[in-house]
Amino acid sequence: MKLELCWRGPYGAGLFPETAEGMEALLGAGVYLRVKGYAKGRNIAYVGQSKQVLARIDQHLGAMLSLTHTLRDADGGVRFQPAFDARLRALNDIDQIAALALAEARRMRFYCAFCEDGFDSDYLGLVEYLLMQRIGDSGEAENVNRPPVVEFDTEVIVQSDYAALAAADEAMLREMIGAAPLVVEECFD
Repeated sequence: MKLELCWRGPYGAGLFPETAEGMEALLGAGVYLRVKGYAKGRNIAYVGQSKQVLARIDQHLGAMLSLTHTLRDADGGVRFQPAFDARLRALNDIDQIAALALAEARRMRFYCAFCEDGFDSDYLGLVEYLLMQRIGDSGEAENVNRPPVVEFDTEVIVQSDYAALAAADEAMLREMIGAAPLVVEECFD
């Protein structure tokens, strides 16, 4: 079985569509990469999936701005962890912490592949897992969880299509995801 990921984006601060049709296009189910770019070309990715991608993007941005997410400086060094006591202490230096949160929210870029463009939503978890595994092997990821892959009675091949991306975005995603398709071989007990 072949699944296709047709990547769109980036979306983020200043990059969201302003028309109802454009926003509606982001409401579907799919997988996404949240990429934060830092100095010297360092990128840190987060892999996710959602039945409504736009709502999940909104949650990521909201978490960043409400101090419930790790904050990094321009080089990618961790400067704030969202433990309750740290959040209270951060309020004593709100100008500095708010500046970090705003900078992190501005550097977030989301790349999405929607189910309607090439795969059934029943495969969201599998595609997310495969992307986590690949990005965890080839770069920096914030959420490399490696749940066990369930057994499949057929081989699953996941290919990426970058045609809708600008050249620089395509190059970055190709570097993260790699050129080879994501594959789960058939396995039987």
